[in-house]
Amino acid sequence: ALLLARDRLRAWAEVRAARTAAAAAADPSADPGEAPAPSFLPLVVPVALVGLYGGYFGAASGVLMLAVLCATATEPLPVTNAVKNLATGAANVTAAVAFAFLAPVHWPAAGLLSCGCLVGSWLGPKVVRRLPERPLRYAIAAAGFGLALSLLVV
Repeated sequence: ALLLARDRLRAWAEVRAARTAAAAAADPSADPGEAPAPSFLPLVVPVALVGLYGGYFGAASGVLMLAVLCATATEPLPVTNAVKNLATGAANVTAAVAFAFLAPVHWPAAGLLSCGCLVGSWLGPKVVRRLPERPLRYAIAAAGFGLALSLLVV
């Protein structure tokens, strides 16, 4: 849903930032050359939660991370997708190392999964750079909803 509402959320955030800047400019005690520091808390908390979820469970963590990043960042989709790949990759590597030492692993399945991950990480950015952003976001959101529905039904 965040992917679908991203444009409205960004417009709301821009209006809120403009109001905050106007209020700061109207404050006579404020230093005119000092801008208010941006708060990274709205980004850090959801990214950390999605990272924890992705490291343990993994299903649709990329879609969740992309939704969080699209709703909170202003970069275009290819950049946001690259940041998502780094964040979910770090969560998955951390979880893989932990599981390798702390839990039984079905190594043939893990090997096939890693091959699919490598192919996807090679092809995904090429596809994202060539497709228009809005229809791609809608397709990603639809795939995420489809996955959620299939997990609820099964």
